[in-house]
Amino acid sequence: MDLAVSSANAALSALAQITNGPLPVPELHLHSAIWRGSRGIDFWSRANYIRARLGLPPGPGITAELNAMSNSLVGGIDLGSRMLAGSADLNHILLTGGEVFGPPAFDHLDADHGIAYGDGGSALILGRLPGFARILSTASYTDPTLEQLHRGHSRFPPAGTTDSGPERVRERKRQYLAAVGASSIDLRNAHGIRHAFNHALADADLIADQLAWILLPHYGQHLLDAHCLRPLGISAERTLSQDGSRWGHIGPNDQIIGLARLLARADVRTGDHVALVGVGVGMTWTVAVLRIERVPGNPHFQASLFHDAEQRDDLPPVLARLPHTARL
Repeated sequence: MDLAVSSANAALSALAQITNGPLPVPELHLHSAIWRGSRGIDFWSRANYIRARLGLPPGPGITAELNAMSNSLVGGIDLGSRMLAGSADLNHILLTGGEVFGPPAFDHLDADHGIAYGDGGSALILGRLPGFARILSTASYTDPTLEQLHRGHSRFPPAGTTDSGPERVRERKRQYLAAVGASSIDLRNAHGIRHAFNHALADADLIADQLAWILLPHYGQHLLDAHCLRPLGISAERTLSQDGSRWGHIGPNDQIIGLARLLARADVRTGDHVALVGVGVGMTWTVAVLRIERVPGNPHFQASLFHDAEQRDDLPPVLARLPHTARL
């Protein structure tokens, strides 16, 4: 939650830089964390903890949690955009995320198959007034037949269980793969991600070649190729796959961290189109197509948008077991 607080502070500071008059208070705040270890304590409101730590006052609206797993923040852009479009009394939405994994319950490298996990947080603010980017379109697709991919043959623990033990994501995936085969999963994934991607592009009146960047989940190379690059017919050159391999998969934060990286390094220009592609276990896919409206010109302001805990060019990928934090 504290990573989300830091990220939200940066997002609010960015909003203050481009807002005349008093800083607006978001009427809606949605927080996301996919792992139990990133959620603090049970029977408690982590979203309101973040809001309180930000110093946001009481007021109209609601603070709540959103869980579409790793698709929570890109999916939150879809949900938030629709709420802004249909709610005249809603002007600003704050989305936050924060994850910290760790052994023995969730080893960064060994808990899952083909994915190394990183630690970090991110935040963004959706609003009606011009900002760094304009949302041109969003599209989502859901295939609940893939729910068992991350459940396997596991039974639900009885109510009152106090020790959940280590996560067995690898084992549960292996059980489902043995039952249905990898090709079945690949076919359903390809259909879902293509549906969301093609619909978002069509609604934005664009084709894939007009996208300057496509920001994807930070998977390992095999999964990235099989579940994202090949189904969408795109190459890795327009993605942040190299950075992502160093940061690791940071739950729902990957695409927002990537966007912050592009803005902080001025790797986008005004008028560029960027697609955020979210994938969440269960399964859901969301694509948000943005047009960059302005790029921060102040180097100090750019630096405030993105913080990498290890800004060394000679670092190997996340296999070094180093935690990373990043924020927008």
